[in-house]
Amino acid sequence: MCLHLAGGIGGPGAAICELIRRFDGQAPRLAIVQSTVCGHALNLVHRGLAERLVCAVAAEISGAARPSGVIQKACADGTLELENWSLLSLQQRLMAGAYGVPFMPTRSVLGSSIAQDNARGFRTIADPFDTHVDVGAVRALKPDLSIVHGCIGDVDGNTVLASPAGEDLWGAYASRNGVLVTVEKIVPAEVLRRYSAMVRIPGHMVASISEVPLGLHPFSLPDPGIGRFAPYEKDAAFLDGLGEASRSPESLDAWIRHWVLDCASHGAYLRRLGSARVAALKRQARASAGGVAAAAAPRNASRRPAGAAETMLVVVAREIVASVNRSGHRTVLAGAGVAAMAAFLAYRMLEDDGLHVDLLTGNGQVGFVPVPGGSVLATQAGVRSSRMLTDTVTLQGVLVGGASNRCLSVLGAGQVDRFGNINSTRTSDGRFLVGSGGANDALNAREVILLLNQSRERFVEHLPYVTGRGERVRAVVSSMGILRKAEGEAELELTDYFADAGAPDRRARLAKISDACGWPLRLSEGAAEIASVTARELGLLRRLQAASERP
Repeated sequence: MCLHLAGGIGGPGAAICELIRRFDGQAPRLAIVQSTVCGHALNLVHRGLAERLVCAVAAEISGAARPSGVIQKACADGTLELENWSLLSLQQRLMAGAYGVPFMPTRSVLGSSIAQDNARGFRTIADPFDTHVDVGAVRALKPDLSIVHGCIGDVDGNTVLASPAGEDLWGAYASRNGVLVTVEKIVPAEVLRRYSAMVRIPGHMVASISEVPLGLHPFSLPDPGIGRFAPYEKDAAFLDGLGEASRSPESLDAWIRHWVLDCASHGAYLRRLGSARVAALKRQARASAGGVAAAAAPRNASRRPAGAAETMLVVVAREIVASVNRSGHRTVLAGAGVAAMAAFLAYRMLEDDGLHVDLLTGNGQVGFVPVPGGSVLATQAGVRSSRMLTDTVTLQGVLVGGASNRCLSVLGAGQVDRFGNINSTRTSDGRFLVGSGGANDALNAREVILLLNQSRERFVEHLPYVTGRGERVRAVVSSMGILRKAEGEAELELTDYFADAGAPDRRARLAKISDACGWPLRLSEGAAEIASVTARELGLLRRLQAASERP
């Protein structure tokens, strides 16, 4: 059976655990369609229940996303077939299935290794209305069954999903045999009618509905303003424990026995978590709901000199500010990890200068306000401060990559080449990294800024895999300097560089940077040392980096 799993970044956690309980030790040969395979979903692979994944990301997520040893081992053993797409192109496959058409046109994936890998599901075709233009076409995908977790629903199955909707909609609509829905709370029909504008799955599509509180644990479920259930934040400690257990098959087996197999039901799982832990996750969500203002700077924040990582983040933020001022971008897509922090800092710098941009996240948050210690994952503070909550198709397909977009994308990458093409999918020896996620889609923005640490292993002459093409990449900020594309040029050149006490003069510094690049690096004649971080910039950054100490 082909199962579609949805409900936020980690999918329907409680339902996934139940799949493991019901089928562990058997060979159900499941094909899983899930945009972001992480958390409990990785355990389906580890226990041999999934033989195929169709996804955009498969990664271990705790403090940040990192390659999953479970996925890498299953691929190496030949027990798992992995089909990787971008966030948008996977949703477009499901859209085609829902519409009952054989394919859907797309601007994503074109010219990438994703297109080559997925020849069964992707074609480059001539625009039937303009044969001089090529477009991508993704093949329709129809899961046998969809399992989705939502906020509330009535006994007939009419369901309010989380907001933003992210990747939760189209797999449910495309499902051949309907949807199994779990929700935080089942409410009377007359109550649900008050929120009919927020219903995303109509009851006639639903095969069953179950009340499953904390059904997305260990990931978060913000309340977009319904007030009929208790929202909760991500359980970072739980994810850290899962990540640590994943270091060996034996320790992960023990972890799964403790948290899943030895718990006869979801109720037993919640009891094992403990009421104090559950209450703390809900308390964090309540506390963060109004926490959109920047925290006070840590004591002596600007007195300690900026570290190398902080300096790099400040320089990326300067590039964002300069790009917004130069090109008039109205939106900034904040990529995951350090890219998000750089975008958050630029947002604050622009606000201080009286300029506003809307921050975007790939799951559908528009115009949210960054908070100290925040991330691009859906949180109560991010959701409640957003000006608009939408889904991945609208966000990536229209606001980021649409014909009239006014978007600047800020992204990290595993590797880059001299043209700004990126790789976040496979190593040179073929091991899977984390996948495209939204990176391939985000490269369709009006302009793109990349950031990554510089080494010959990451700045390479030839990418082992092209996750996305870099035609719209205008700058790359590395740990050693800034590479830009001159007007009309396709190749990056070094225009600015960081100071280095180990290189006594400009010539030595440029030589050191060139030596850390895998291709013959072009050097601008006017390449100059980057100005030091100011006390204002450092104070803003450290306020954003400060983890919230509220209970």
